[in-house]
Formats: sequence, structure tokens, C-alpha cells
Amino acid sequence: MILVRQIPNIITGTRILCVPYLILVIFQRQFEQALLLIVFMGLSDGLDGFLARSYGWQTRLGSILDPIADKLMLLALFVSFGLLHWVPWWLVIMIALRDMFLSLGAMCMYRSINDFRIQPLFISKLNTFMQIVLGITLIFSQLSVVNLQILNILMTIVACTTVASASEYYMLWLRRSRRIA
Repeated sequence: MILVRQIPNIITGTRILCVPYLILVIFQRQFEQALLLIVFMGLSDGLDGFLARSYGWQTRLGSILDPIADKLMLLALFVSFGLLHWVPWWLVIMIALRDMFLSLGAMCMYRSINDFRIQPLFISKLNTFMQIVLGITLIFSQLSVVNLQILNILMTIVACTTVASASEYYMLWLRRSRRIA
């Protein structure tokens, strides 16, 4: 029974192991495989969350690994996109700084509360979704014609949701830290 409860964590671990392969297929210009891999990673992200919630298989490890898997995939994607000159470096840096900020903030909250659980906010889920949409669109743009204006709009939305997400977490943590003090 203990192993069955770990199925969501095994799925999440598989997503983490897929990240180097995703980078490889992008740089080898195997864009169809990259798209399939991103779809697989996205569906498996939904599946592990569904299983954990539906069957009560949520674990502390899963609450930590799941966002790490998401961030590793997205950070690897956007650093790759930056190296390939598909996105401006300011966007890559913005995404990386937000993730570092959230990681450091979560660690600080954990140290001060001792039972801090990572619970994504709606704006954070929207940010992740928009980053995935932009990532898929960028890869698709290598296979077909995609309007440059659409790419610019998606990059602007990702920049806005990145800033909004970081700001909302900051305000939440500020309120929580004032209650503790």
C-alpha cells in the first residue's frame, strides 16, 4: 500500500527525468518530439495531481517535488529558448528571478513556521499555464508559421503574470509573517 501511495511521486520523478531529454531534442531540432514531450509532461502533471487528490495520496514530498518539476521544465525550456534567441534574455531572467524569489521565500516561511506547505495561488497557476502556452507556441513556430504579433503578446502576458505572481506571493508572505511576529 505504501508503494501505491507513491505513484504520484513516481510520476513527478519521471517528469524531472524528462527535462534533460527535452533540452536535447530542442537543440537537436526535433521539434515534434519536443512538443510530444511537453504534452506528456503536462498530462502527467495533471495525472499525478488528480491521483494524489482523488485517492488521498498527497505527501509532503509530492508537495515539494511537483512545483520543482514544473519549474525545472519551464526554466530549462526558457533558458534553451534564450540560447536559441527565440525569446529575449530579459524574459528568461525575469522567469528565473521569480522562481528563485519563490524558492527562497518558501524556505524562509518554512523556517519561521516549521509546517509551511506550498500551495500555489491562482495567479501562479495562470503564470505556469501561460509559460507552457508560450513554450508550445515557440516550438510550434519552428514547424509552421506563427504570427510574430501573437508571440509578442504571449511574451507580454508571461512577463505580466510573472510579476503579478511574485508580487502576490510577496504580499501573502508579508501578511503571514506579521501574524507570526
